[in-house]
Amino acid sequence: MSTAPASFGHRLLRWFDANRRDLPWRRTRDPWAIWVSEVMLQQTRVEAVRDSYERFVRRFAAPADFAAASDDELLAAWRGLGYYRRARLLRDGARRVVAEHSGRVPSDPAALAELPGIGPYTLGALASIAFGHAVVALDGNVERVTARHRGIRTAVRSSPARERVRASVAGWLDRDRPGDFNQALMELGAMVCTPASPGCDRCPVAGDCVAHAAGLTGELPVKAPRRAAVDVQARVAFAARGAEVLGVRVPAGEPNAGQIELPGAGVLVDTGEPELAAALRRRFAARVEIGAELARVRHAITHHRIVLHAHAATVRERGRLQWFPLDEPTPWSTPARKVFRQILGADGTGGAMRA
Repeated sequence: MSTAPASFGHRLLRWFDANRRDLPWRRTRDPWAIWVSEVMLQQTRVEAVRDSYERFVRRFAAPADFAAASDDELLAAWRGLGYYRRARLLRDGARRVVAEHSGRVPSDPAALAELPGIGPYTLGALASIAFGHAVVALDGNVERVTARHRGIRTAVRSSPARERVRASVAGWLDRDRPGDFNQALMELGAMVCTPASPGCDRCPVAGDCVAHAAGLTGELPVKAPRRAAVDVQARVAFAARGAEVLGVRVPAGEPNAGQIELPGAGVLVDTGEPELAAALRRRFAARVEIGAELARVRHAITHHRIVLHAHAATVRERGRLQWFPLDEPTPWSTPARKVFRQILGADGTGGAMRA
């Protein structure tokens, strides 16, 4: 009788079958719903995605539904998830599916790879989970698990390390259950082999993990130095008229493009209080008198740490600025909504203005 240990894939899948989380996108094999979930989950916590995902697939049940969505509908549907470029690429992909595949997500990996927004990770996840293709899906969790298990001591995002990670995962991949295998490896990274304080005592593959044996779990994976944070003190004007607030639509190519933000010099631009009125004249041909500070909120965009100061404002000439409804579906930016919550109350709906 053989005493050889079970394969990596067998141990991992046995653990996954007993410990997998019940997540809404795991209850379907609809490729469109799985595609939506994988895009939402990129750089976003599972708990932040859960409710947004269920609302989204109810509203846009098929690629054709989302292909027809307006910019404002897209922004409203994606609100709270950040990285709105993902949503625009998903809509571009849905439009390509409608135009070239009769509205059905193609099952062929080569055809999937041609769709806008389908990068290597999304291709691997969608092809394996929705269609059962034996394709590797590499995300940050998978990179961390593999770097620790194989003892990879070069920067995990470098080309040599990525090649080694991909080769290792391809060797482990269960050809009969590729979708479950990819999900299991990601789940292991999310729930057990976490960035800090990994639960090696609960890990199904700890027995032959190099980092565990060598006491290197705190040092692996090796990461490149983070980009230095930039502190920004930005200022905006808050002017209300009934149930409307003065705002501006963010142009393409800028952070929060397509959304409505409170007018100022820009959320990434340091602005002193005396400079705010001049910035509004220069950018929007608006004459606005700036008053007291009403709110101060914190926000982060990439490596920028922003403190946003919102000042009361009296409008003399609004120039190119516009009045926008405070309520849905106006796609106010997240920094603007944080300001509203401070000024108008916990819900930020504008009830205080209409009282």
